[in-house]
Amino acid sequence: MEISLSLSGGAARGAYHLGVLHCLDELHIEIKALCGVSIGAIIGASYTSGIKPKKQLEIFQSKEFRDIFSFNWFRGSLFDVNHAANILQELIPKKNIEDLSIPMWISALDITHAESFLFERGNIKEICLASSALTPLFKPVRYGDSMFADGGFINNLVVDPLQNFPHKIVGVNLHPFDRNFHKNGFFSYLKRVAFISNFSEVLQSEKRCDIVIESLKIREFSIFSFSNLEAMFVLGYEDAKRIFALQNL
Repeated sequence: MEISLSLSGGAARGAYHLGVLHCLDELHIEIKALCGVSIGAIIGASYTSGIKPKKQLEIFQSKEFRDIFSFNWFRGSLFDVNHAANILQELIPKKNIEDLSIPMWISALDITHAESFLFERGNIKEICLASSALTPLFKPVRYGDSMFADGGFINNLVVDPLQNFPHKIVGVNLHPFDRNFHKNGFFSYLKRVAFISNFSEVLQSEKRCDIVIESLKIREFSIFSFSNLEAMFVLGYEDAKRIFALQNL
């Protein structure tokens, strides 16, 4: 089976993506085109650079990876990222997007020109870091003549370029939408409306996918904690295995 794949943003929840990719490898499902946002861009770029999901998991769990982050004392952001760290080169060994084995698009928010931008060429490491610059936690990344921030601010699940390919579109969403809302109260309503507002584009993107892989259980895990990566990996693997079993593979 050949698919086009879209990986959403979601910071530490990206371990769920790794479980899905590990399942795709086991089932010999071939990815022919890829879109990524934020951590989805990083994981997708690493995977198409030849780094297997379990190896990526080891990297994300390593002290070397945690050490790339440092407190920035509010000098433009809360945290800083060491772009020159060797562990990032190990995670993404390819230099440019066009060097990847398949077409890939990476979404980032151009805050200079106030527009969403899809990269399909250029320095893959810097563009991935730009796509995952969750401002104001992290500083926007300068690339060319613009400053870029996390692509998930506009659309956290990009599928438009994938519609030009003849393969089924598979979307993996790390911010699933609970369609059975029964809560009452001021803050419940406020939280619900804020979620719909922030992720309205994701809901539209999911409608354009042939297969959506997501789990409400992922909402039990913080996007900022790297202490449950193994559990999220297993959850992604099991969800993907169950969903693709329904495809008669």
